[in-house]
Amino acid sequence: RDLLGKYLVSNIDGKKTAGIIVETEAYRAPDDKACHAYLNKRTPRTETMFAVGDTAYVYICYGIHNLFNIVTGPEGVAHAVLIRGIEPIDGLEIMQERRNMPLTRKESCNGPGKFTRCMGILKEHNAVDLTSKKSPLWIEDRKHKVASSDIISGPRVGMSTAEESSNWPWRFRIKGNKWTSKPDHVHYPEW
Repeated sequence: RDLLGKYLVSNIDGKKTAGIIVETEAYRAPDDKACHAYLNKRTPRTETMFAVGDTAYVYICYGIHNLFNIVTGPEGVAHAVLIRGIEPIDGLEIMQERRNMPLTRKESCNGPGKFTRCMGILKEHNAVDLTSKKSPLWIEDRKHKVASSDIISGPRVGMSTAEESSNWPWRFRIKGNKWTSKPDHVHYPEW
């Protein structure tokens, strides 16, 4: 919830882009069966999740999509938040060029693999320190306030095999924002 309204900024290859975070999804090891590090499973892929908070966790999904997460736990505790959508704000021409579509279409940034393409985020950005002044990625607080009444929560996407974790309401979005992704369940009558 706290990440909604914050700005994700990238400065990659000298091209700066930014967007308001409008949708997130939380994961928590060791008990969350939807988490990559369920039961504290440590693999080359999940090792970044055990880093200190404010580290980027970027992995490839379906062999094509780079998904960007922010590690949120203390070092050794695998908690992370997937950023699912941004509202594009800065570097719009750069984003359009990278995405090869006009940003007037909400499909340009309304999903975790879509906005990373707009912002130039790749797997090579895995384990980047989001607090370093030399980082190509960081979070900014530009005082964009989101009222708690404007935050909707519901089940995460694609968690049908995660048993009791499937319906945990750990997907958060800003109500009425067109840059969020489609709901996965019928639990979102207001979407």
